[in-house]
Amino acid sequence: MTLHVDQEMWDHLEQALTGASSWFSVYNALQPLVPQGAEERYRPLIWAFAFDLLGPEEVERREREGSAFGAMMEFGEEGRIPPKLAEVPEGTTEVWAEAYEAISEPRLRARLGDLLWEAHVEPRPDLKARSAVEALVELSETEGWESMESADGLVRALELSQRLSDQQLAQQVIVRMGSLIREEMAVEEQRPGIPFTLLRALVDLPGSMRPGDLGELIGLCEECYGQDTFQLDTAIDLRTQLVSPDERRELRQRQVQIWRRRAADADGILRLSFLRNALDLARTHGLMAEAEEMRVELAQIAEEDLGLKTISSEIQVSNEEIERYVSSFVYPEDWRKSLQRFALHGPPGGEPEKLDEDVSKQMQDHPFQFLITKMVLDPDTGIPIFEASDEASHRRAASAQQRMFAMRLWGMFAMQILQRIESECGRPGHEELTEFFSTELIDASNAERIAEALEFWWDHKVDQSAHILAPRLEAVIREMARLVGLPIVREPVANRPGRVRGLGEILDGLKGHLATPGWHAYFTSLLADPLGLNLRNVISHGLRSEIGADDAALMIHVACHLAMLTQSKGSDPGQD
Repeated sequence: MTLHVDQEMWDHLEQALTGASSWFSVYNALQPLVPQGAEERYRPLIWAFAFDLLGPEEVERREREGSAFGAMMEFGEEGRIPPKLAEVPEGTTEVWAEAYEAISEPRLRARLGDLLWEAHVEPRPDLKARSAVEALVELSETEGWESMESADGLVRALELSQRLSDQQLAQQVIVRMGSLIREEMAVEEQRPGIPFTLLRALVDLPGSMRPGDLGELIGLCEECYGQDTFQLDTAIDLRTQLVSPDERRELRQRQVQIWRRRAADADGILRLSFLRNALDLARTHGLMAEAEEMRVELAQIAEEDLGLKTISSEIQVSNEEIERYVSSFVYPEDWRKSLQRFALHGPPGGEPEKLDEDVSKQMQDHPFQFLITKMVLDPDTGIPIFEASDEASHRRAASAQQRMFAMRLWGMFAMQILQRIESECGRPGHEELTEFFSTELIDASNAERIAEALEFWWDHKVDQSAHILAPRLEAVIREMARLVGLPIVREPVANRPGRVRGLGEILDGLKGHLATPGWHAYFTSLLADPLGLNLRNVISHGLRSEIGADDAALMIHVACHLAMLTQSKGSDPGQD
């Protein structure tokens, strides 16, 4: 398809280009100038300035787009402006080429020359790339062009000159980058993103291409931004790539000390965060002595030192609704049937697919809380146990939190149900309870202790109940793994003795062997997931002075469910 290009289009394009401070401002200025009915003819020119230039570090997005240019806007599953460069309609690149030849203006030649190079438009796309590099350098010297656009443009110009294998052109870009860094140091407003964007590109060059004053330029940034620990940390990171291994180790030690000093001057959660930064640096760069010191210091921070505030919410449910719900589990004078009904209710939090849908909706409805790094603290020790910094880790933390909330809610009802079973059905004898829990999976010894744990719970000795249950539940789960053919021990290797596999590892291997994935997720969260209730580890490691009645009730619930795995054969005892 051939699109007609007339003088009016050139006039409007030049008008939009005049005084524009960014690619987006060209796009915004050109759109209102399009005459009614001429949208299709103008679309290629509008799209040219709607592309988002992707930096070299955006590897994944570049691979997805198939070029260095991505969409300015994306909406829904397929909606985007503009389309992928390789998918622009026929005639689009011809309009770009015609505009490139017709208008000698750096804003236009920088963008269109680059697009024509990326789209491999003949003849001689390399000449258009060279023209784009020269225009990008000129733009960085143009008054009114945004400084961040200049920095990003120079990084792109350096990349293009390297792809063209033009060392002379690359040196022109490198010299201009150094000049812009020095110019930025003289600006009263601190804008560290501009010099650091340029410095990263210069540091990544082969040693023979780096400017001789690169170390000095980094030093200027250290001096200018040294009061900001984050910026000083970035400057040191850059410098480590220029020095010998011994000097690099000294710089990493300096980084650790900088964060430690910052932590010493901070309180609460900020102190914790800065110490975590120091620990991560020490651990990443093999500073084992410093890492151990950080661990000791972190362990000495008590939860009350963090200055945290409790945020709570209420869900109002009528007493009548609660009564109907609890009563549905209780069959008067039939404690067995009641415990069976109790055992098969769940899993709290539902199936992973539904829970993931809920988390996705939460992330969509409240995106801001998932854009900032979130530190998850162990509720018993106050020690950081997980850092959510990207979409995957935020989703992991949110999913764990959702399931744990559901478990907490079910724990409150589980207490009432167990109390009602005793009061309305009568407490069974010890031998009867032991028989109830004795199955092909649960041997007589474990069944007897589980029965004793339930009796302790009914006697309001819930801490004792939980401490009896934790190892017995683990023993039953290990037996389940053995029966399905999973290894539960590690063989001795060389001079290293054999040992049992951890409960978390065994539960991971049992995926697909429980009733549903939701039950597997519930067992894991309750007993062995650090982001869940993790009760087996909490109890075994003595991390809590006393276990509550709700947590112990959840463990009884799991014990009853394990007893049903061979008793009920999948039938619902709540239905006759």
